[in-house]
Amino acid sequence: MNYFFFIFIITILFLLYVEITIGNVIYRTTSSGFKEIRLSNIIHYLLEPFKSLFLWNYKLLDVNYIFIVMVSSILYCYI
Repeated sequence: MNYFFFIFIITILFLLYVEITIGNVIYRTTSSGFKEIRLSNIIHYLLEPFKSLFLWNYKLLDVNYIFIVMVSSILYCYI
């Protein structure tokens, strides 16, 4: 399997997991009261571990995209 395709699949699964466990990251109610997909929220959430130490708490590593990509990359190399 191609590495970039693998990371793409990991990213999609991660976003689904985050939306189910945390909620209101991707599919969010706007100020007008309608629910819509917010692509900017997705990008900000995926890059948040670079800006804040909050997501590096060991209890929150399952919703830390950078950590998930690192672990997945290691598994990809060894499997």
